[in-house]
This record gives sequence, C-alpha cells and structure tokens, in this order.
Amino acid sequence: MSIDLSVVAVFLLVLARTSAWVMTAPLFSSKGIAGTARLAMAIGLSLFLAPLATKAAPPSDPIAFAGVALGQVLIGLGLGWITGLFFSVFEMAGSMIDASSGMAIASQLDPVSGNQNAVYARFTNVLFMTLLVVTNAHLTLVAGFVRSFSAVPADQFPVLSAGSAGMAGRAVAELMVAALEIAAPVLGALFLTEVALALAARFAPQANVFAVGLPLKMLVSLLAMGTALVLLPARVPGLVDNGVQLGRHLFG
Repeated sequence: MSIDLSVVAVFLLVLARTSAWVMTAPLFSSKGIAGTARLAMAIGLSLFLAPLATKAAPPSDPIAFAGVALGQVLIGLGLGWITGLFFSVFEMAGSMIDASSGMAIASQLDPVSGNQNAVYARFTNVLFMTLLVVTNAHLTLVAGFVRSFSAVPADQFPVLSAGSAGMAGRAVAELMVAALEIAAPVLGALFLTEVALALAARFAPQANVFAVGLPLKMLVSLLAMGTALVLLPARVPGLVDNGVQLGRHLFG
C-alpha cells in the first residue's frame, strides 16, 4: 500500500497549528487536563480538519517545510492567546473583588489556570469554564478555529494584517472595561460599605470599626456576588464573539 507523502505533509501542518491552539485556547488548555489528553484532542481534531486543507501545497524542501510548520505553530499560538486574553476578564474581575473585599490575603493555587489566586478569582475562573460549556460557547471557539484554515491556508506563513497593533490595543482596552463591568455590582456594594464604615469611625471613634470591617466586607461581597451571578451568563457569548472576530482579523 502506497502512502501519499503530500497528504501526510498536509496533516502534519494541520497538526502543528491544532496542537499549538489546543495548548493555549481556553478550556482546552486547562491545567486539569493531562498533556496526553490534549495531544489526543489535537490529533483527533486534525484528522477531521485535514480534508479541509486538501488544496494546500506544502513545499517539498525540508527547510521550507519546517518554516511553514513553524508558521502554523505561530498561528495556533496567536489564535489561542487572543481568545484566552478575552476570557481572562472573569479572573481579572475576581481579582478586583478579592482586593476590595480583603479576600486577597488568602491566595491559593488555582487548579484551572495554575496561578496563585484568591477566592473570587478562582471562583470566577471555574464559573467561566462552566458557562463556556453550558452555553455551547466552546463550539463557537472550535468553529472559529476551523474557519482559520480558510483565512490562512495550511501551506502559508502567517502575515499580520494591517492595523493589527491598533486591534491589539483596542482588545486590551475592551478587556479592562469588560472586567470592570463584571465586577461593578460587587465593587459598588463594597464601596458603599467602605463609606458606611468611614462614617461610623468618624461619628463613633470609640467603636472598633477595624474589627468588624473585614467580616462585614466579606459578608457584603458574598451577598453581592450571589446577586450578580444572574448577570454573568450573558457576558460569555459577547466575549466569545469578540475573541473569534479579533483572531479572524489578526492574520491577513
């Protein structure tokens, strides 16, 4: 049985991009997923994506082929990093709440991101992963990655499109605004609590405000966070669309 080397070359190029994307994309790059499982996902996804790249003409020269394969890795890393950048707003919002509520003093290892995070940052991170699956937003991520093979074929080296720097700047600005919007209800409640404690310390200096301040802010943050949970699922589709659209226009 003869094996068409061009088909194998196309599959390897697709696998290079897919493996890099799986290692950096949200949910798939979770530290809770073993490296073997991520490799299996990359190979399985590449088997389905390889027929979409049948029109690709990989170079026969080994050095040129290695250069194109490196380009596919860069595309996968770029797409995964861009989508992960948008989805880190939940963790950033949780960090803001931790700093305002006093929970930041209890930092532990986050099993999802592998970073040292406090209570609300870990909670919002896990909550985002749950919403990502429940709302089927992970399918949108996969669909966006599949469309990348139409935008940049598997046999081409990536070239940044015009205005990529401007798009990256706008993405960072949107990231900060989205994180602030998510944390705004809890931060507002904590701000009012701080004002009430300041007034109590001003008009009743003999009261030990500092002794009750931290437990009170923790209680207020729990109540406010529980109330704001109903608002979070609506944020996921917009973040997914922004991440996919930015990744689509990043390379040209």
